[in-house]
Amino acid sequence: MKKLPVGLLTVMLCGILAGCSGEGVPKQNTDTKAPEITTEARQQTEAAAAEMTDGAETTESSKPETVKLRVAYHPNFGGNNLYITAEKNGFFEEEGLVVEPVKFTAGPQEIAAMVAGDVDIGYIGHGATFLAVQRQVNVFLTEFLGNGDELLTYKESGITSLEDLKGKTIATAPGTSGETVLKLALEKAGLSRDDVKIVNMDAAGMVAAIVAKKVDACTLWPPQTSEVRKTMGEENVVKLASIGDFRDQFAFPGHWVVTPKFMDAHPDVMVRFSRAMLKAMDYRKEHPEETAENVAEFIDAPLDGVAAEMNNIDLFDADYCYQVMTDGTAAKWYDALQNLYVQDGKVEKTVPVAEWFCPQFAKEAYESYHK
Repeated sequence: MKKLPVGLLTVMLCGILAGCSGEGVPKQNTDTKAPEITTEARQQTEAAAAEMTDGAETTESSKPETVKLRVAYHPNFGGNNLYITAEKNGFFEEEGLVVEPVKFTAGPQEIAAMVAGDVDIGYIGHGATFLAVQRQVNVFLTEFLGNGDELLTYKESGITSLEDLKGKTIATAPGTSGETVLKLALEKAGLSRDDVKIVNMDAAGMVAAIVAKKVDACTLWPPQTSEVRKTMGEENVVKLASIGDFRDQFAFPGHWVVTPKFMDAHPDVMVRFSRAMLKAMDYRKEHPEETAENVAEFIDAPLDGVAAEMNNIDLFDADYCYQVMTDGTAAKWYDALQNLYVQDGKVEKTVPVAEWFCPQFAKEAYESYHK
């Protein structure tokens, strides 16, 4: 990821933080009277023992309180690589967090579970971010910019351009980043949703439908895009559009979200979780092959497909995450996205980004991590 110039971080951050609501070591007791010392050797021994005891007590008292979290992930590289990196390297443990991973394949269902109290924190792609605009969740950590969502067809369909989609049957998952690709692709071709037949399916259903040639095209994301190519043959799959084709208009971030209720009740946990993830970002940067291997093992997916997805994502390290979250860059991305949601009818109107984009936890976590 190309780095942007850093500047005016504090001034620009103030406006963002305004909308998002939001330990020291106990002093040791030194008043106990020591027994009478009769020899120099005994004096030295007891002094050393006292020092060891005080050190152990200080270390124990400085440990954060253990907190159990239910964290949502998606079974692709973007949806779980930070989680598995933090878990494998003990970054959650360092923060006193015990994380139970909960699998979801799409953001809307995940957020419904989060609102119901079944999940505490979770990853979503940009497609479900309209639910943050609706104030169901807040975005608190931006992780990467995605390029992996694609609009696919197959050679036998006879579709060779976006314009050829007119009158065709297209499968998509509502509320996902794949649906966003479809919207932008149709607009680029001068078509509307009324010009095509759209059927709603989940990711597994779309894979089955396109492989069986029950639909003419579909919108998918990794690892399902790799699955389709592997099953049908790379030479038989045609990519009509990808999310990266529209980067000049929009940025499509992957990020971590939480309900306002949980966020306001547990600000310390938010900082600790963010700090673990920032550590994972830096570890991922230095160990990309290991990261891909861990993800492939975790989701039981072919390593080559996971590696291909990793190489198709603009991943952030901790420095860049801090930069874009505090200099107004990410806020601009999200403002553009919510305007897209208004155009698409997913939300009635825009709201100030500062009401649902909350970078204060990443800011505090980064500044303590890099102090």
